[in-house]
Amino acid sequence: MAKVQGEGDYASARRYNAETRKFVKAKGQAASRAPGGGVDRAALRKARSKARDGGQDQNDAKLMARTEKRRAPRKSH
Repeated sequence: MAKVQGEGDYASARRYNAETRKFVKAKGQAASRAPGGGVDRAALRKARSKARDGGQDQNDAKLMARTEKRRAPRKSH
């Protein structure tokens, strides 16, 4: 009979937790410290380049208002 997998597989969960604890004890301290003061500057630059500034939101609002105004009103019967 095959082992039950999923939430009922407590042996696998215990094994995973033990391996995770062992990894954190051996390498976790060094792995958790990012070089350069903890800030990934390249990722920060990329995020800022994709972020919208307030002007873009205002332009989008104006465009939406113009589009709504041009839309022909529907006649109800």
